[in-house]
Amino acid sequence: MRLQPVPLLTLAVGIIGANSMILPPIAAAVASDLSVRPAQVIIAMSAYGAATALSALFLAPRADVIGADRSLRRACAMLTLALILTALAPTVTLLQGAHLLAGLGAGMGLPAIYGLAAEVAPEGQEKRVLGKVLAGWTLSLVGGVLLASVVADLVGWRWLYALLAGLTALLWLLLGRTEIHAARDGTPTSPFSAMRVAGVGRALFSNAMLMLGFFGLYGFLGIHVAENLGRSTSSAGVLTLFYGSGYGIASLLLPKLLKGTRASALILGFGGLTVAQGMIGGFAASFPMLLIGAGLWGVFQGVTHNAVLDRLNTLEPSQRGAIMGLNSASTYGCVMLGGALYALPYGAYGLLGCAALSVACNLLGAAEALLPQRSAENRISG
Repeated sequence: MRLQPVPLLTLAVGIIGANSMILPPIAAAVASDLSVRPAQVIIAMSAYGAATALSALFLAPRADVIGADRSLRRACAMLTLALILTALAPTVTLLQGAHLLAGLGAGMGLPAIYGLAAEVAPEGQEKRVLGKVLAGWTLSLVGGVLLASVVADLVGWRWLYALLAGLTALLWLLLGRTEIHAARDGTPTSPFSAMRVAGVGRALFSNAMLMLGFFGLYGFLGIHVAENLGRSTSSAGVLTLFYGSGYGIASLLLPKLLKGTRASALILGFGGLTVAQGMIGGFAASFPMLLIGAGLWGVFQGVTHNAVLDRLNTLEPSQRGAIMGLNSASTYGCVMLGGALYALPYGAYGLLGCAALSVACNLLGAAEALLPQRSAENRISG
């Protein structure tokens, strides 16, 4: 019996996304167990982000040669090994090394998943299928973050990573029983060949504005809740829950409702993000308003993310692996840049300063969408 690929691709996004987000909430417990400072544990996240970006640039293009299905299974094998090493790590140095290996796997896996979403979709249904796959980020945001706290409190952080390793190994097995006919061009591609594809530069700029605006503001939201509102860590988790729920609604429902050009979807998405993030900055002192703003943020983040990925997926199918690798590299570049860039406005103006910078990113993203595009590049795929 062959399994349907779309639910497995959604699960794959959920697992990779959860692994990228669970360490910060449990960093104190990990540091205590390893007898180090929490800052040394967080370095593992930097290693993860850097490795993901490099892998997305130089390993993800292999999917164009061997097929995205094989690339995803290899990524799952690498992640399984990395998660086992994390669970067994006796020192913080080995923990950091394991996260570096996990980043290499994630950099291969995410571009392969996004590419496969377009390949397995029926003709004209690419956008709808991509929306279902992107719902995996809701699994990681809502389920992953909550799971991390509960499992770590009940049985310890090592068992949390052991559980993730088991799920990733199961995913590897299930992918082998799935009917996926991924394209295998046989011609090597690279980030340099992908950058020569018409429209890639503008699409990557759109993604960079979306992701910089997200990671910069999201990174300081929890700090604001604790420092300025005097609320607990669980309150920040509730904000994540509202955001993730909004994202899930957008990923599953709005692709069916949004019609017309891709530019109109991008303008709607960036416009909605401007309102939502402006609300978060303007009502930063009110936790209930932050909850409403986070929910709206998730909805319009989902709309915009879907449109950005759909745009990249349709540019040049023969170089899809390399193009989606560039997308993941730019995303994780924004992860590393966001914290440093947003620290200045947060220090001077608090969360309002961060929200203002994110609004500026949204306006730039909307402005790019307003510029003339080729008709093929501007048409929503399904």
